[in-house]
Amino acid sequence: MSKTQGAQAVIALFNSAQELVDAIPKVRATWHGKLEAYTPYPVHGIEKLLGIKTSWVGWIVLGMGLTGLCFGFGLQTWIFNFAYPLEFGGKPHFGWPAFIPVTFETTVLFSAFGAVFGMLLVANRFPHLSHPFLKTEAMKGITRDRFALVCEAPRGGSVDEAEARAVLEAAGGQNLEVVYETDEIGSGELLPIKGVLLVLLICVGAGFGMREVIRWFPVLPPMVNLDNTFRQNAQGQNAVFKDGFGMRTPVVGTVARGFLPDLITDNETAGLYKVNPVRSTMESMTRGKALYENYCLVCHGPVADGKGLIGPNYGGLPANLHSQRVREIGDGYIWSVITHGRNTMGAYGKDIADTDRWHIVNYVRALQRAQDAPDEDLILAKYPPAPVVPMKLELRTNQPAETETTPAQETHP
Repeated sequence: MSKTQGAQAVIALFNSAQELVDAIPKVRATWHGKLEAYTPYPVHGIEKLLGIKTSWVGWIVLGMGLTGLCFGFGLQTWIFNFAYPLEFGGKPHFGWPAFIPVTFETTVLFSAFGAVFGMLLVANRFPHLSHPFLKTEAMKGITRDRFALVCEAPRGGSVDEAEARAVLEAAGGQNLEVVYETDEIGSGELLPIKGVLLVLLICVGAGFGMREVIRWFPVLPPMVNLDNTFRQNAQGQNAVFKDGFGMRTPVVGTVARGFLPDLITDNETAGLYKVNPVRSTMESMTRGKALYENYCLVCHGPVADGKGLIGPNYGGLPANLHSQRVREIGDGYIWSVITHGRNTMGAYGKDIADTDRWHIVNYVRALQRAQDAPDEDLILAKYPPAPVVPMKLELRTNQPAETETTPAQETHP
């Protein structure tokens, strides 16, 4: 048998949020008890009209966050300085920059727990399995399209039913309903408890079941196919292919992506058929000079006369690039020698890019011309051509130009 107590609240419904907002000041002017509103969607600013104070949840989150910060930082300090100090790389035990990630995570974790449980347990005092509002007819409208204003009783007390009705009716409330506190817990209200108990029972059963599985099958990899994958050794056999070898030869005519094969490997032939695709500009000279100083100067010398550092010290004899033969041979010969090497000179094809080799060729040609300059170069050096001045074009029209009148041309009456 249920035990019914006094009236705990009186509920009045409104058809719109604006009606509810307009009614709140009228009710607060005459009702001095606890006032609450229930809406199907958030109505911004309604908490100020109801006089609801700021929630404690924010302070709870701040406190839990600071607690998590101190816990994470203090735990790492204790572990790395006292419980399990590590000596590696000369690093200090109190390396606080390395503590920041874990400290950040514990701060967020504690703040999240504070927000969730502070809202549920402190702010809303959950769980309340026998809340009388859940059985009212007004709750059916509140969860759809109606707005409710409730005059509630203080904790442990009761509400004056007649006074609450008069106040709400004067404010325009409709479908008034009185809520009585009862200690009855229906079968529907026991469903959450039954659900929690069922989840706990499943967790306990799963724990004991996993314990037995691990005891009987201690090694049970979840995805064996990832551990024992098929791989082909470079020199191994493979029955899939007809010849039985695992290695495959490239398809005839294939070229690696981004690679252009050099079909002319003979230096003399390259001098006859290879054409320099890079123009001899100031940018090419600057690039070629930098590359020449990095790769060629140590052997061939600053002016490409073969008098570098290698020859006198190591018995080598680098080529003199100012010889008649080298001056008369094509640019492709010098490019091919840089690429494939010649005699004791190694190949630089893998170290210097294709275009950069042509820049070096242009710079070598400039050194050759500087050491054996023709007469026209000397004349140009002594008498450089005048700079070209761009012409200024004027747009002429059919209208006569306005002439400025000088004082001598002025007429007087």
